[in-house]
Amino acid sequence: MRVEGVSLQVRMVLNALSKADTAALATLPKMAMPEAPKQAPQSSPTLQTAANVSVLLAAGAALESPIDKRRREARPAAKGLDMLDKLHAAGVKGLPQKEVLDALAQWAEAFELPEDPELADIARDIELRVRVELAKHDRVV
Repeated sequence: MRVEGVSLQVRMVLNALSKADTAALATLPKMAMPEAPKQAPQSSPTLQTAANVSVLLAAGAALESPIDKRRREARPAAKGLDMLDKLHAAGVKGLPQKEVLDALAQWAEAFELPEDPELADIARDIELRVRVELAKHDRVV
């Protein structure tokens, strides 16, 4: 399984855990990682795996850098902006725009504002422009 957008520290932990290499885990830099929940001695392997995954996800969220978080939050707005560019290019060429309009409508339905106030202001402008373009083509979301 390949996971995109994780930091180098999380990849190092995952790599060491996937190899069950305790020596590699000992050499990792000391990080503030949440402790694994204490388990009953006879817990099933599935419960142990689920607990390990929970700890890894919590560690990954804690290790996300502010730049990575900002990039992740900006991706949906950038996607909407890219689709607006595609709609404009299709209109200039006189090509059918149905697929682009469908994609814009789906984007508008699923769009959520980012937590960052500066990104949220920009994202609101992009969302408004998407909704205006959809209304111009009689598509109301």
